[in-house]
Amino acid sequence: MRDNQVRYDILKELFNISVGQAASMLSEVVNKTILLDVPNIEILDSNKELSKLQAHLPAVLDGTLMVSSITFKEQLTGEANLIFPAEKMKTFISLCLDQEEQEIQYSNMNFTDIDFDIVKEIGNIILNAIVGGLSNHLNIQLQYTLPEVQVFDRIDFQQDIKNKDYPYFLMLYITFGIDNTEIEGAVIVNLTLHSLKELMAIVTKIEDELYG
Repeated sequence: MRDNQVRYDILKELFNISVGQAASMLSEVVNKTILLDVPNIEILDSNKELSKLQAHLPAVLDGTLMVSSITFKEQLTGEANLIFPAEKMKTFISLCLDQEEQEIQYSNMNFTDIDFDIVKEIGNIILNAIVGGLSNHLNIQLQYTLPEVQVFDRIDFQQDIKNKDYPYFLMLYITFGIDNTEIEGAVIVNLTLHSLKELMAIVTKIEDELYG
């Protein structure tokens, strides 16, 4: 019997293809080279392993968080959340807008309507690429919403996840690279138990086709 790591590797590769496409689209929008990478993924049960969020992602789940979310349904049901520390997202927005380094350093943490619009567009591109890519690569049907952006502190966000109707989640570590600046974040894909089982069954089928 093959190790679960093979299925994790298949999922990681599928997500890396999707974020690669998102990086290309973002690069065209801001006219800068943007690199995106998913170095690792975790599958967790929020009812039992919520504390692992802090253990695995201390740099991401620290302080004020900016979260862009979409929900999806059909063959899989859940919610995808793009998460970055608000301070890091402010830096990313400033780099996208070509602000000088000094402006970035001394800019306040108040987010304007323009900032929220930029985060919505970033979330739309990345989350659509991830969820849409999952749909295409796994040959399943999904319908998903436009992104909503919220600002949380860490404790509120962890409580928000715990209260979800989708207790299982895929946690994708994600890094942005822009203008020699690297920004760490995460994508958390919340799923129902049924959807998680469906997803892993499809991935197992891909594994069987690849390895016989």
